[in-house]
Amino acid sequence: MNLNTKKHSRRKFIGSAGAAALSFSVAGRSSVLGANETVRLAIIGCGGRSGGLTERFSAAKNTAITVLCDPDTAQMEALVARSAKKDIDISKADHEQDYRKVLERDDVDAVVICSPNYWHSLQSIDAMAAGKDVYVEKPVSHSLWEGQQLVAAEKKYGQIIGGGFQNRSDPGPQDGIQFVQEGNLGKILSVHAVCMRNRTTIDKVSASLKPPTTLDYDLWLGPCQDEPMHRPRFHYDWHWIWNTGNGDIGNQAPHEIDMACWILGDPALPAEVNSFGERFGWDDAGETPNMLATWYSQAGVPCIIEVNDMKLTPERNVSPVRDGIRVGIVVKCEGGELRGGRGGMYVVGEDGKTKTHKFPGDGGKTHQENFLAAVRSRSAEGLQSKLVDAEKSSAVAHLANISYMSGASSSSEVIDQAIGENEMLRTIRMEQSNQLSDWGIESPEYKLGRSIEVSPVSGQVLTKGADPRLIKRDYREPFAVPELA
Repeated sequence: MNLNTKKHSRRKFIGSAGAAALSFSVAGRSSVLGANETVRLAIIGCGGRSGGLTERFSAAKNTAITVLCDPDTAQMEALVARSAKKDIDISKADHEQDYRKVLERDDVDAVVICSPNYWHSLQSIDAMAAGKDVYVEKPVSHSLWEGQQLVAAEKKYGQIIGGGFQNRSDPGPQDGIQFVQEGNLGKILSVHAVCMRNRTTIDKVSASLKPPTTLDYDLWLGPCQDEPMHRPRFHYDWHWIWNTGNGDIGNQAPHEIDMACWILGDPALPAEVNSFGERFGWDDAGETPNMLATWYSQAGVPCIIEVNDMKLTPERNVSPVRDGIRVGIVVKCEGGELRGGRGGMYVVGEDGKTKTHKFPGDGGKTHQENFLAAVRSRSAEGLQSKLVDAEKSSAVAHLANISYMSGASSSSEVIDQAIGENEMLRTIRMEQSNQLSDWGIESPEYKLGRSIEVSPVSGQVLTKGADPRLIKRDYREPFAVPELA
């Protein structure tokens, strides 16, 4: 069941693969597949997320994983071992370190991209240019400009591409969001996306980290610059470095941002985005903030994204909570609130306590099957997570980071002046002050983000002096994202 209130028409443009940054022979499907025909998949990126996706896709009927791809051979071997423990046999899948070789193969119909964020757009565009369908994890881009090129590539090549925003296939958010959109709680007054994770420091080493011996470092870097790494762990912790990641607002929070966009009807981007935050308490190699509050208006509704990765205290292994939610959304309406996210949502009445409706979920178990159905039918209309929506949800996260990265260090007093009389932002500041005090930080110095003005339809940043790193990066050849828009 597709509960999106906004329907998107889709024209198909069949383009030549020669226009892409790299040329491939077109070997993709062009006709409707029968229900009993096998869809052959390649898993590109064999880190932590690949395990769950491999499990879901392997469980689907008439689906085969023919290739595993990762610059690190140890990652591919580890995925095979992890899968075997769940009685999933992918031992016969070929191993390739270079994704470009995967795209040349005739025994791959679609690719599942769960590589690091900075690879998502380029690998997706190259795959579509090669005639492959694409399932790409969130965020679907590492920067604003990349997302725009990805949307243009979908139109140019006419392949099926779906986003890894599995909440859109979860009956909990589906039913809860539909309940609000049908007007059962009256007008939406505000939307609060919550991302509270009790993460810890990634530590720091003085000598530059050496890549694993099992890794092709050039293929791992791809579009990124070759910068010294002073974190002790090579894999996963790339999330917290701007060159390779987007912080938690680009890691976990895209799911919550996506639900915020969804309940508002997937409108155009906000016209202005503001933020404050910092990386507190951890003297480590990480660069991205572990506390970040972002505010804007979308579809005329005030919105806040709250990211807090710090434990309540250094000793307590528990994260903060917002209105009973650690990861999800809180939607305030005239007649009550919708709270929750993946796995289930519920409504509380006007007293803010009494639960009046419950919407149980399943975590989006059918999301991968939904993508495969679109591949078989050659129609993207039934996709729960269409690229046009996935790109906008990713773009909101990028805008939040651009605001933060463009800002300047400020005292708590300056932050309080900037947020003015916004009741929720003042609550966030007060609670953060108490939390930081428990960490021994009595006079925190935040970074007050610059106000970023945006063209809502085109996504162009209008503010002069905005930090360019997540608008359009400098690419390392030959791994540049092609300009298609």
